Amino acid sequence: MKDHGSPYAEMTAAFTSSRLPVPPIPEPLRPRLRTVRDWCWSTRDIDAFAMYMFERDFLSAVLTGDTPDYVAVSHAGHGVNSYAVNYHLVCGPLAVFMQVGWGGIYTDNHAAAQRLGEYWQRCEALRAQGATAPGPRILCVFSRLRGISACGPVPQPPHDDVDAFLTAHTTAGDAAFDEAERLLSHRS
Repeated sequence: MKDHGSPYAEMTAAFTSSRLPVPPIPEPLRPRLRTVRDWCWSTRDIDAFAMYMFERDFLSAVLTGDTPDYVAVSHAGHGVNSYAVNYHLVCGPLAVFMQVGWGGIYTDNHAAAQRLGEYWQRCEALRAQGATAPGPRILCVFSRLRGISACGPVPQPPHDDVDAFLTAHTTAGDAAFDEAERLLSHRS
């Protein structure tokens, strides 16, 4: 597939020129990827600042089953140190909402870039693992900036109670990724 001049190529260039790892964008979603604004790419209408604020509407939509597959990546924030790279992946049996602080004047951006690469490798491994896993969608939510780490199956019947989901499925540190791996591995 030729990506030269595409939004995917633009995103890749923006990340690599900033010494950041490239976000994992599933091949089937790449043709739908669009540039929303500077440092914001998505396959749907989305607001980069809403992604940065980790608005619960995104999680609520997944919990109710109202979210079709999509991917979104942005860098947004405010002030001198409150910036993050934000990533949404809703693809088949997996939904990941992730945020890693990067770009602030007082942030160790080199260390943040390394963490970002590690998390993206985990996201891609989870997506590949879940590609053939039957069962309810697994929702993995992680933001050290917001103090959130949670993972669990989307409830059946669906509901939009984000607080109930986060409370019932809270994990320590970044263990949301471990829990997603465990849940997906038990399906195979």
